[in-house]
Amino acid sequence: MEMLSEADVLIENFKPSTLEKWGWRTDEFSERNPRLIHCRVSGFGSDGPYGGLPAYDTAIQAQCGLMSVNGSPESGPLRVGLPVVDMTTGLNAAIGVLLALRAREITGRGQFIETTLYANAISMLHPHASNFLGTGTCPMPTGNAHPNIYPYDSFDTATAGVYLAIGNDAQFRTLCRHLGLDGVAADSRYATNPARSVHRHLLRPMLEDALRPVDGRVLVDKLVRDGVPAAVIGSVQDVLEDPQTSHMGLLVELEPGYRGIASPIRLSGTPPTYRRPPPLFPET
Repeated sequence: MEMLSEADVLIENFKPSTLEKWGWRTDEFSERNPRLIHCRVSGFGSDGPYGGLPAYDTAIQAQCGLMSVNGSPESGPLRVGLPVVDMTTGLNAAIGVLLALRAREITGRGQFIETTLYANAISMLHPHASNFLGTGTCPMPTGNAHPNIYPYDSFDTATAGVYLAIGNDAQFRTLCRHLGLDGVAADSRYATNPARSVHRHLLRPMLEDALRPVDGRVLVDKLVRDGVPAAVIGSVQDVLEDPQTSHMGLLVELEPGYRGIASPIRLSGTPPTYRRPPPLFPET
């Protein structure tokens, strides 16, 4: 409480009942320090049918539909391979604090902010929530393919797996030109994205046949230089050893022997600096 009397921001992720057990009244925070910004990160919030209940990233992925649209018809629902709900919730908590700091410049008062794993998971259901709300059809897993755009999918080539992110008709025509499929691009079943999406079950085998003997790395290089988003499917090691990663300074090395990921935010006037590594277990 002594610290809070002079603090700008309090961030906590306890259940309200935990604070109550400790004898903390959250309304007392603002009484002691009206300029305090109190940010709470929780699973479901403090009220409603699930209010105060515990939550973890993967369980929320399952509950909020993220798993249901991840994976393929063969695999069934799969969790996203990183704690995407946790990370998004943290980012939105930071954004909420920045908004409250800006509001405080005008009002002179802090405020209470809450962001939840549940709300953040639902906010990420793009475009699946819109598809359901617009059509009434519940989305199903589509593997690596985009549910609304095609070809927006992964393919095998002679040398590497590649991902083709064909976002418009001009890009599709460019892809077909590189693969010798100009006739396919002119076919009314594939000339527009809505048509390609409907007829993807016919288009994919043709693309697979055309891509199978191709050097995927060479093709990707040609496509991106022609304005077509595409990529070789790389590993974590591949991207951490990529020359672009080094060029952008995205790896941090500190003594003694620490290596980590740098901030993705680049500021011209106040760039981030890295002065000491995180503590080793069981250091404090």
